Amino acid sequence: MNKFTKKASTVVASTVLLSVLAACGSNDDNKPAASPSASGGASSEAPASSASAAPEAGSVKLKFYAQYSGPEKGVYDAAVEAMKAVMPEVSVEFEVAAQDDEQKIKTYAAAGSLPDIFFASSGLIETFKNSNNLYVMDDIVKQLDIESKLNDSSKPMLRNKDGHSYAVPNVGQWAAVMYYNKELFDQNGVKVPSNFNEYMDAVKAFKAKNITPLALFAKEKWPGVQLLDMAVVGSEPAGLKKLDGGEGTFSDEAYAKAADKLTQLASAGLLSKNAFNTTADDAAAQFISGKAAMYLNGAWSLGDIYDKMGDKAGILYSPLADADKAESVQWNVSGGGFNQGFAVSNNSANKEIAAKYAALYSLEFAKQRVIQIGDPNSILAEKVAPTNGLNPLQQKYADDSANFKTMTTFAWGYENAKFKTAVEDNTQKLLAGQKTESYIKDMNKALENARK
Repeated sequence: MNKFTKKASTVVASTVLLSVLAACGSNDDNKPAASPSASGGASSEAPASSASAAPEAGSVKLKFYAQYSGPEKGVYDAAVEAMKAVMPEVSVEFEVAAQDDEQKIKTYAAAGSLPDIFFASSGLIETFKNSNNLYVMDDIVKQLDIESKLNDSSKPMLRNKDGHSYAVPNVGQWAAVMYYNKELFDQNGVKVPSNFNEYMDAVKAFKAKNITPLALFAKEKWPGVQLLDMAVVGSEPAGLKKLDGGEGTFSDEAYAKAADKLTQLASAGLLSKNAFNTTADDAAAQFISGKAAMYLNGAWSLGDIYDKMGDKAGILYSPLADADKAESVQWNVSGGGFNQGFAVSNNSANKEIAAKYAALYSLEFAKQRVIQIGDPNSILAEKVAPTNGLNPLQQKYADDSANFKTMTTFAWGYENAKFKTAVEDNTQKLLAGQKTESYIKDMNKALENARK
């Protein structure tokens, strides 16, 4: 995600957290036994003033695995500063999460060395809960009354389909967005696409001018899957999430047609020859510099894209629909997701403290995203004003989101791990030139295996 570097005032930032704790009172079922005092420990006869002494600052050290880099680093830092006023006994050591489709965090889990707190996607939650790697946060969520702090559209993100809370959400449900360079389209006389035919025309026009049509950071596998999902939602609003849930096959018209559209686009030169070695930073740089006409990412990039490009950047949601359906499906959106956020390792030496910290930190992080970077997609019931307001691109997204009819999910939100692996691997082959028929055959076999 995109990040920002300003820090907000600790006093202002702490308000929501202090109000949460005030509502909790002193009945903390997850709180560990009182720590011994520096002079040897407090007995039951100890004076009240001694028993209520503030814990030593930084005495509990927690490891936190997150996207702690780039512009959003300031959001993490501001939230940490606010938390010092609420849980001063906790100090946090961040590890920057690898952009590796969750392979490193899975390796940590396999080795029994998960960090105390980490971001968990819906898919990761499904994997980790089955291996008993996740601390169940039901009690702390209830104790801190977390649900009342979330807006109505975000409350479903708090619980897994089994009814339990394994993570507290830290951001809202973002749409997948096709960014485009208005200036490049205008200078080259190319129409901004509203359907698949126009999108194909744009790809061919830019390819002929040696401009990369779409900057895709295919070194990661999920962007290619998201492109496929964008093609599906024009016919099937549930997108690939429907297949993940056990319904349908790739022989169904919506999925077969979407796969064929990607085949056609790949043949027309949609991607650069180095796309499968391109990182997120590289793809963004290509787009921002004008070397690529379009760029696919989540709407979390709105702030950073506008900061770098200003009014030259525009956004599209469903540009791959059939021409005769484009208007009716324009608000069927790819992206979204549920039940994801900051989670806690069940093997943490301080899991009760980590759970309380993660829950409160999630709310503060969401607040700081609004304050610091103008997040137009807050999860909070509390109305928070951005320091600098929303930029025009963020405002457009905020206005558009009121029209969204349906959302799917991102690839990391798929709950069937076998399906996720198969669709990621095979979709990369499709974008690299695999024939549609072979892709459908391979994916149908993978679906059979995933549903056993």
